[in-house]
Amino acid sequence: MSSRHRIAAVLGCLSLSFAVAAPTAAADAYPSKPIRLIVPYPAGGGFDTVARRLADGLRERLATPVIVENKPGGNTIIATDTVVRAQPDGYTLLMNAPAGIVQGPWLQKLPYDPIQALQPLYMVAQVPTALIVPTSLGVSTFDQFKAYAGAHKGEMAYASLGSGSTFHIFGAMLNERLGAQATHVPYKGDAPAMSDLVPGRVQFMFNNPVSAINFAKQDKVRILAISGATRLPAIKDIPTLGELGMPEFNITGWYGLFAPAGTPRPVADKLADAVKAVMQTPALREYLETVGVVGGDSGVDAFTRQVAEEYQAWGELIKKNDIRFE
Repeated sequence: MSSRHRIAAVLGCLSLSFAVAAPTAAADAYPSKPIRLIVPYPAGGGFDTVARRLADGLRERLATPVIVENKPGGNTIIATDTVVRAQPDGYTLLMNAPAGIVQGPWLQKLPYDPIQALQPLYMVAQVPTALIVPTSLGVSTFDQFKAYAGAHKGEMAYASLGSGSTFHIFGAMLNERLGAQATHVPYKGDAPAMSDLVPGRVQFMFNNPVSAINFAKQDKVRILAISGATRLPAIKDIPTLGELGMPEFNITGWYGLFAPAGTPRPVADKLADAVKAVMQTPALREYLETVGVVGGDSGVDAFTRQVAEEYQAWGELIKKNDIRFE
């Protein structure tokens, strides 16, 4: 081999080593500045509460500020677009739910493709939905609610956390199943929705168990049933909708952490490992169980596969039930 060829070979090896070392070095240096955690719902709701507890844990684990920014509205488009347009460096993260990731694309034209534009990092929690009614409605069981819906056909309204959200889709499915002819009323988050549900301005809604259990303890709402295949330990006397003869509701939602697509894999893995450590702390797991949320355990690869599979599954469900964006 000539001297020129030997030099070229050495330079080639050095280039390869630098290419391998660069991402690793970036991960070792990460984080070196505050992290923004973008939340698509208003402050004070159940989703926001979990996000802030996660941020507190990450702040300790990563030894850097983790700042929660609430950007509600647009069926999570405003918050998601903020993250999609951010630099893929691990400093701008999104916590979102199925509505903004695997359901929205089937219901409206988005300024981005969430499946392609975002990198799933970790499924923070599995979240069933709770069917709730205001205490003032005077019903305590699903059968009583079913009878009420039949007697007030066309007179009721149901709330959701925005058109195209899981709560909207489930509400529309139940509305059709009961023949209630109820009017859909979308809100920007569960806090404003609950402010209308509690006094009875809307008569029912599906909501996250965090808010549902909190308001039920205050005797402001009744929890009639939950989605998902199993009962929640926190409210084990509440049946699943599957038990009540509606297996189409055996679906569990989630809260998931995302980064912009193109985030270096070592950084993504470091974030996922940090979230996993936070979610395994006894205090947080105990808190989640008391509010009806099950801590997740899906890292980068598993959560990425889950998001892709659910995208197809929700598409089929939305088409089958003719759910439309309003």
